[in-house]
Amino acid sequence: MWVVCWVAAAVVCAAGWPSAQWRCPALSARPAADCACDLPHTLRCAGDHTALQIIGRHLREQRARNKNTAVSLLDCSLRGVSMLSAGSVQELAGVALHGLVVSSGDIRRVQQGAFNSLSATLMALGLPNNQLPSVPTEALTRLWNLDRLDLSNNKIHTLDPNSFKGIRNLTYLDISDNQLTDISEEAFKPLVKLAVLRLRGNLLKVPALVSLKEAHMLRDLDLSSNALEGPLGPTTVPTLVHLSTLQLSDNTFASIRRGALAGLTNLTNLNLHNNQIDVLEDYAFKHLANLTSLDLSHNEIVAVSGASLAQLTNLIHLDLSHNFLRSLSAEPLKSLRSLTELFLHDNDVSMIDDGALAQHKDLGRFTIEDNPLNCDCLMAGFARWLREAGNLSQVDKSAAVCTTPPHLEGALISRLSKSKLCDDFEHVDKVKDAYDYNKDVVKDDDYDKPDGLDDDVYDEELEVPTAEDLPISSSKVRLLDAWFDDEEVHLSWALEPPSTHRHRCTGVTVSRAGGIAKHVACHRAPPANVVLRGFKIDPADQYTFCIALEEMDSSETLLSLVLGCGSPQIVRQRVPFATAVPVLITTPPVVDALRVTEVRSNVTSDGVLTVLISVMGLPRPQSPQSRSQRLTVETKNQISQNCYVVLAVLSHGSLVAQKDTPCQSTLEITMEGFIRGPYEVCATLSKFKIDEARPICVVPQLLEPLGSQMKAGFKSLNTALVGVALALTAIIIGLVWFVRKMLKKPSEFESHRCFRQEPAQEENPRASYVMLTATSKV
Repeated sequence: MWVVCWVAAAVVCAAGWPSAQWRCPALSARPAADCACDLPHTLRCAGDHTALQIIGRHLREQRARNKNTAVSLLDCSLRGVSMLSAGSVQELAGVALHGLVVSSGDIRRVQQGAFNSLSATLMALGLPNNQLPSVPTEALTRLWNLDRLDLSNNKIHTLDPNSFKGIRNLTYLDISDNQLTDISEEAFKPLVKLAVLRLRGNLLKVPALVSLKEAHMLRDLDLSSNALEGPLGPTTVPTLVHLSTLQLSDNTFASIRRGALAGLTNLTNLNLHNNQIDVLEDYAFKHLANLTSLDLSHNEIVAVSGASLAQLTNLIHLDLSHNFLRSLSAEPLKSLRSLTELFLHDNDVSMIDDGALAQHKDLGRFTIEDNPLNCDCLMAGFARWLREAGNLSQVDKSAAVCTTPPHLEGALISRLSKSKLCDDFEHVDKVKDAYDYNKDVVKDDDYDKPDGLDDDVYDEELEVPTAEDLPISSSKVRLLDAWFDDEEVHLSWALEPPSTHRHRCTGVTVSRAGGIAKHVACHRAPPANVVLRGFKIDPADQYTFCIALEEMDSSETLLSLVLGCGSPQIVRQRVPFATAVPVLITTPPVVDALRVTEVRSNVTSDGVLTVLISVMGLPRPQSPQSRSQRLTVETKNQISQNCYVVLAVLSHGSLVAQKDTPCQSTLEITMEGFIRGPYEVCATLSKFKIDEARPICVVPQLLEPLGSQMKAGFKSLNTALVGVALALTAIIIGLVWFVRKMLKKPSEFESHRCFRQEPAQEENPRASYVMLTATSKV
């Protein structure tokens, strides 16, 4: 759908019509063609195999009567069409279309010359979400003005030297989500103007990339979600001097060699998200001096050496999140003089060297949450940098919290003084030795203080925010539930009245009956799920919990503090579960498969179809602690975010209605305009299409109004009376026959009789249902 919108904007701009005067053309030929407008000069329709002819005829007539109804882009979703013929497109001649998108979910062939009648004006053509096994070359040959072509979500396996003959003016080509394994070295040679190429979601390996050498004018290349593997070296991608954006995410590259991507000297954006990279060799990016954005997140990087990122003097955005980095030193960042965004969240960073970020006081984004930061004297320089970073948002500053030592767990690093960080004299001595303090007695004026370690600001205690920093909110907070297990205490709080703003916990105090209150870190948790670690509960005593919440608006700006306490209560113990023998897990956890488990449906006498659908396998909200658990939840969330329930209504095997809805555990969907059937309602899952998931189908019941039900009841009663009378007659006849038979029967019976049931007739196998493929939404 986003491709359609993007094409629509492009063709409307090309048309140059004032959108304020444009009116959506009214098409009356329903239900063969059902149309609507959501963008100027854009018409979206759904219909059967005659829809294109009907739409073309109406558009020509309205264009002749009123030029303010002219359509530039037509997006049509067809039902029951496996071949797109020249005759069906012929009716669109004279409409002056700049863009055409046709999908049915089942188009396997496009007739030769199908679009010849539109060759004079057609600039953008989309055939997505179909079943094309190859590029429909013979149908495209005469589209000399074609600028954009979308063949995504088809079944294309190969590209040969003649796949794109005749369309030399093409600048944008999308062949994403196909089954490409082989690309001829001459495949892109006819496309002398090609600037954007989308090859995402195919089965390409590194040897297939040699074909890109003929795409000399490429500026944007997407190779994500393929089967690319091995080291990323100097010749992995051939020389493309104009390429500025390269997407290599979701592959299996294992390392980055010295001088990688040597032929892409003008590259500015490189995405290597979600590979298996664990090693960055020295001078890995020596040929990419123009790079401004580098994404290395979701890899297996343990360390970045001082020379790994050398030569990236123009780099602005660096993402190293979701790796296994253990520390941050100044050496790798030394040459990144233009850096303004640095993402390090979800690593294993425990130490940040003093002066590591001294050259980057102008950072606008810096993320360090979900790292086991050790708050000792070595962290003093980082704490001062946080306070002095004027461009850094309060959200990023407050994400830097201590994990160890235990007495500082959950504390904001930016608010810790030197005395707090250096309260262990052993650490102070280590710091003095590390920075080579002058052992001789010198005057204060002669002593050169190491940067970031001996600042006057550390002589003052920095406390957590008070009412002077943030106003106290009038909202109330109420403790809903409290329970504990061997390791954690779980609290659930609710705001009154409910608020649309986001809240997070800044601290919890716990007081035992008659005892002194103790402060416990709550790790910025949401109020509904506050977890306290390292606090032991006595099941026989009562405890009072108090909480402080930060209230934030949609831009993460702090607004106020919400304070509240629960009443003294005994904390219940979590019901113990049976324990299992620990098993060493060496493979990633398996995500439960999503599937439709139940479909219930009926049609009311008003023509409203109501369908209830149940979906199993969606992730449940939770707060995992281990890295493997976090990866599992992230994978489930990615699946559920790309999951849609496709509801289809069929009559005599033909699709009459379809609706796509984001996945939820339980869905209630209503559709109007249905008369007495028979109908069949099918539900399946689609994404990024889970085609192997079989649909669940039901035949809806027709619910009659009360009067009709009473009439049906009388009718049923009459039928029942007639049935009873017939049954009594049959019984009487049977008795007469039995008496006569007994009178004639001999006095002796056979000693053995065998009775055998008649073999049951085999049921006919249920008819196979046509798998549903998502098409453009109506």
